[in-house]
Amino acid sequence: MATIRKLQTLLGRDSLGLWMLLRLSALLFAVGGIFLWGSYYILDQRFDEFDQERYRQELLRVDAVFTQSQTSMKATLKDYAYWDDSRAFIEDQDPDYVSNNFTLDSLSNLRLGGVVITDASASPLMSLIVDAESQVVPMPNDLLAQLKPFLTPLGPENTSDTPTSSLQVINNQPFLIARSAIKNTQANLPANGLMYFLRPLDDQYLHYLQALTTVQFDLIITPPPADLAFAVTRNETPTGTYWVVTKQLSDLSAMLRVGGPSALLVQRQLTHQTLAANAIGLMICSLLGVYLIVHVRLLRRLQHFSRLANRHRRKPEAATRWPVQGADELDNLGTSLNELINEVESRHRDLSHIADHDPLTGIGNRRLLMSRLLALQQAQPSALKPASSLLLLDLDSFKLLNDGLGHEAGDDVLKITALRAQELVRSDDTVTRLGGDEFAILFEGVSPLKALPFAERLLKALEQPISYQGHKITVRASAGLTEVGVTLSKEDILRNADLALYEAKRRGKGQVAVFNDGFLLQASRRIYLEQALQTALQAEQLEVWFQPIIDTYSNKLVGLEALSRWSLAGELIPPDEFIQIAEETGLITQLGRLVFDRVGAALSTLRVDHPGLSCSVNLSVRQFRDTDLVAELSDCLQRYDLPPTALQLELTESMVAESSSEILPTMRLLVEQGFKFHLDDFGTGYSSLDRLRVLPFDTLKLDRRFVAPLSHGDELIARVIIHIGRDLGMRVIAEGAETEIEVMHLKALGCHEIQGFFFTEALTLDDLKRWITEYRQLAPSTPEEPLAANTKQSPQAI
Repeated sequence: MATIRKLQTLLGRDSLGLWMLLRLSALLFAVGGIFLWGSYYILDQRFDEFDQERYRQELLRVDAVFTQSQTSMKATLKDYAYWDDSRAFIEDQDPDYVSNNFTLDSLSNLRLGGVVITDASASPLMSLIVDAESQVVPMPNDLLAQLKPFLTPLGPENTSDTPTSSLQVINNQPFLIARSAIKNTQANLPANGLMYFLRPLDDQYLHYLQALTTVQFDLIITPPPADLAFAVTRNETPTGTYWVVTKQLSDLSAMLRVGGPSALLVQRQLTHQTLAANAIGLMICSLLGVYLIVHVRLLRRLQHFSRLANRHRRKPEAATRWPVQGADELDNLGTSLNELINEVESRHRDLSHIADHDPLTGIGNRRLLMSRLLALQQAQPSALKPASSLLLLDLDSFKLLNDGLGHEAGDDVLKITALRAQELVRSDDTVTRLGGDEFAILFEGVSPLKALPFAERLLKALEQPISYQGHKITVRASAGLTEVGVTLSKEDILRNADLALYEAKRRGKGQVAVFNDGFLLQASRRIYLEQALQTALQAEQLEVWFQPIIDTYSNKLVGLEALSRWSLAGELIPPDEFIQIAEETGLITQLGRLVFDRVGAALSTLRVDHPGLSCSVNLSVRQFRDTDLVAELSDCLQRYDLPPTALQLELTESMVAESSSEILPTMRLLVEQGFKFHLDDFGTGYSSLDRLRVLPFDTLKLDRRFVAPLSHGDELIARVIIHIGRDLGMRVIAEGAETEIEVMHLKALGCHEIQGFFFTEALTLDDLKRWITEYRQLAPSTPEEPLAANTKQSPQAI
């Protein structure tokens, strides 16, 4: 207090300098406190990340040792199984073979608890186990009976040259069981039996691994969740932080768990103390600097402002203004400057209205919305005051209306949309147009859940037909709702509403979506995938897989469909997800060129043995709009010496409906050059018989949703579409056939070609070549025979 009184005497009781000095001091300490708290938080996060990474690395080390032990066990098993003596034992069951090769020493050295040898029918010929007295004895019948379900007869699934292993619980004891077929040493004779090694995962073996890895871990014998990579749990105890980290054991149905305290507790405390000392010292030094600035510089500035005020009295035309707030030196300047306020108020109101309102519709614009949001956030918060909401509205397919009827029609639709919205809202609500066909409504004191019914009524009201020059225009809209949070910036609130609007359009348009935190995760994932997709395209990391198309009459392979596949960090990204991102970002053109090149290269190889083979490729509107599609396709054909009929071009029905005028000239030019077009997804959205008659399509594709009902005898829609295609002279290809019943129905209905899982899923080029060889051997040679049995295999098995 004594210091403050001295400052009052030095600067004056009503001095603005004193006021600023005190407030700046408080602000400096507040900012310093926030900085200190933020720094504490960030440092704690970094220390926590270090602790988590430490335990992750321990788990990875243990997992690697488990994997190495498993690999070593399978390698030893193969040495025993691929041995002339082992094969001879199956035939003559020489007891010397067992006594010579499976002694206690050999089993102990291999850390095995048991050995089982079976004949081809899974009947045990020899079973040994090391008992509690460390003696090698025949396996007890009860234990052998529990092991029996895991002993399988000799067959194609267990004659591989690579032994297999699994983790099983037998008699409440976990065992690592390795299995291998028994062959001769040269491995050129067929297997005549199976050999099993059993390794008990008891405390002795786990202690051995703990000593080997220097990690105290727990083995949890339970199937882990499907998406488990690492699970980290932080527990606060009276002695400090305790970490528990869990990981799935590679290739085995079990989990590893480690835990322990923070590794750098002392360093963490020392860092906090050093940071606090530095922050306090910095704030004290800054405060001294502020004091000197206020004392030396502020009073001189105030005297200068006083001179400006006197000059303004002598010359009123001088543009000077200052707010009057008290009795300090600046109030003298403020009195003179405020004389100008009345002169500009009316003009300012006019300019403000122009700046805050949309000239076309007369409602508010983005600037008005942002100012209202700011005012709403800066209002005194009250626990009894309900939350407010922001509705973002966007007209669906407005570009089609503008292109079809002209911009005057579009302007009329925007005016009527604004009018209808104003008629429905309350007087306290703010209706604005953000630009284009995007509107926003700010509901004060209404939560998003309460505003949701209104938003739905508004969408229905907007769907009422609009008359324009003899046309009846029906407008549909999508909307996104979000809460106006006081802790968020205006940009964040608009972003949240925009994410909700994006979700509403993704669900099928004409809907309302309310924002939740999951939308932020979706947006983050989209940004991550967009950047990763650009990198993957530059590095040509995307793959093209192929699904065969079978002729229903000859049962022969006649075509392929090219499908893009992308694996990112071990995750197979769904095609619908990354293709949509490629469409919206323009990367689809680069992806299209990659697909053209991969398909051309594949066809140049496959057509050596299959000269008439063709491959269909899906196209995007962006490829018609942003690239010279004709030149790209011609270059692909020339580079790989292919005829135009080798590449079949697919367009979806919705794509044709929305952009027919944009793509039709290029379609006709490509048809003239010999290319053929397929109409995909016919009947799923924008079906038009006139479009089939006018547009140059050669083939109609029957969607999976019309093929699936054939399994239940419902063939009405499939029959209609197939007959339409045949009557128009078009080929019909059925997609997604999975059962023999579906295939037989399609053949009976006259469908020309079929593709689907009944034959095989999409395959890589190498797997496709192997599948073609197998299919040629299995497929019937005459049309009267039934189609080949399901030859679907995973790409790894083919």
